[in-house]
Amino acid sequence: MDFSLSGIFSHFTPATWAIAITLIIMSVLSVGVTLNRAFIFVRSRNQSKAFAEAVAGKLKTADVSAAVKQAKMDEFKFAYLARILRTGLEDASDVQSKQGNLEDLSTVENAMERAVAEEDAFMRKWMTILATVSSTAPFVGLLGTVFGIINSFVGMAASGSGGIGAVAGGIAEALVMTGFGLIVAIPAVWFYNWANASADGLASEMKNNASEVLDWVHKNRGSFASQG
Repeated sequence: MDFSLSGIFSHFTPATWAIAITLIIMSVLSVGVTLNRAFIFVRSRNQSKAFAEAVAGKLKTADVSAAVKQAKMDEFKFAYLARILRTGLEDASDVQSKQGNLEDLSTVENAMERAVAEEDAFMRKWMTILATVSSTAPFVGLLGTVFGIINSFVGMAASGSGGIGAVAGGIAEALVMTGFGLIVAIPAVWFYNWANASADGLASEMKNNASEVLDWVHKNRGSFASQG
């Protein structure tokens, strides 16, 4: 019996190959989602910091229209802070134009809460794939293990013997599939925990940002009346 990988693969049945291909696809999806979320997290945080610096002067002078215009710029399209600020300022301007005052900021607060919820959902996009891979890959590998054991019994029946030569191929196949399932699942668990912790951190930042924007609107109500 050849116990090299090529030798073990030669004993794979179509069912085992189907399981192996499924695990490969799951692994590719896991890595792809992780790289995608890493890009989004880094880009969102960096652009939000750059936007905060760029818009600080306009907020200091209470130039609402200029701040909204800044938030719409393409260079800040990944900045969650830009979208939250834009939502708050535009909704406050809308309330000012309809009611003539900003005594009640509940609608502005609600609008920003929705904006934060949308941003949080965007940050967590595709993360269910990581959760699914991390929780199901061991069972998919176990299914391959079952097929390997079945293959061992088929070999035993075909040879009419219970010797190691009759069952070695199937046992090796079963162990490889068990290991393959764990190799796919373990990194997926790490990736999911990292992505979830990062998304939680960003969610906390976004809530703080929304609160700060609401405080700014409250302190600068007159600027909306003058520009409305």
